[in-house]
Amino acid sequence: MIAERPHRKVLVVDDEPLVRETLDYCLNDEYDITAAASGEEAIELSKQEDFPVVLLDLRMDGISGLETLRRLKQLHAMQNVVILTAYESTESAIEALNLGAYSYLTKPFRQNRLKEVISKGIQDYDQNTRRTREMQQRLMGVHDNFLSLLCHEFNTPLTSILGFSELLSEVDLDEEQKAWVHNIQNSGSHLHDILMEIVDYIGASHLASEGVKEDFTLRNVLSKAVAPLASRELVVRLEEDEMLDLRLRGASRSIQMIARKLVRIASHQSRNVLLQGNVEYMSDTEAQRLTVVVKNTGLIQGRSGISRIEQLFEPYFFRPTEESTGFSKSLGLELATCRRIAEYADGTVDCRIGLNKEIEFVATLLVDLID
Repeated sequence: MIAERPHRKVLVVDDEPLVRETLDYCLNDEYDITAAASGEEAIELSKQEDFPVVLLDLRMDGISGLETLRRLKQLHAMQNVVILTAYESTESAIEALNLGAYSYLTKPFRQNRLKEVISKGIQDYDQNTRRTREMQQRLMGVHDNFLSLLCHEFNTPLTSILGFSELLSEVDLDEEQKAWVHNIQNSGSHLHDILMEIVDYIGASHLASEGVKEDFTLRNVLSKAVAPLASRELVVRLEEDEMLDLRLRGASRSIQMIARKLVRIASHQSRNVLLQGNVEYMSDTEAQRLTVVVKNTGLIQGRSGISRIEQLFEPYFFRPTEESTGFSKSLGLELATCRRIAEYADGTVDCRIGLNKEIEFVATLLVDLID
């Protein structure tokens, strides 16, 4: 039953083994109890998961209870910390309340009273979490509507600029005038790419809110993803694998969007991109791990201004200036958008080092296998 109620987790923090064991004995029939023998251990545990309620002793060796409280609230602001204190340390308990403690109990306390405080703490945690999520969704809706309007308002004059510049390019111009037109076209194309990043971002959030899951094969999704990109100048090769034809169910449109964007990013530096798809069986869950890898990206660690992998996801990281266009496009914006799309679908996008220090893009999402 406990495993089905993840929000009934309680962290007990006390440096006395007898207290930890007693609280565990009294509470483990109703709550999933985790014990920490010090403030340091409690902080490390809270970095790994969120506990709706924490029972914290004020007087401990090492980091004090008050300092532990301060750090716990920094990690999880909505976490409800209940202070356990002796009669003579009531002043410290009041100080703890000023630091954001949820409540305090003086030792010795009645078991029924302890359970009442924990129960109310969990209820308040669930309520505050729900309200915060609803507020985030409302703000995201306003945010998306504004961005959609902005994209529309930008796109209309941008289309005119690109159209007129195309007409100008067909007129008899001298070399300097041709260069001006060329720069106008490249500037417009660059702005158009940025608008498409915003549109993809909005589309990903809408897909996530709809919770759309469709039946698909990896071969079909990846083929659709790269079809618009294939040209004489760009070759995209899909590596054969028996997993490509498995019947799956999941966020196929998100997978397709991510694959297309990653290949497009790679195509800026490479003209021969390799695409791999795989499905890994996981014994500990009903879902399967789907992985899409983009190789031959043309990006080399230690060169092209790339000193560390995570740098690629920084919004203001620009890949080298392209000689043909004179532009240095934001690689970080494109990859960060890919990662956000994956996160909306409960997945992730990362980079890894392949052969010859070439950087590879890796997208991972969970899917269901259809029998």
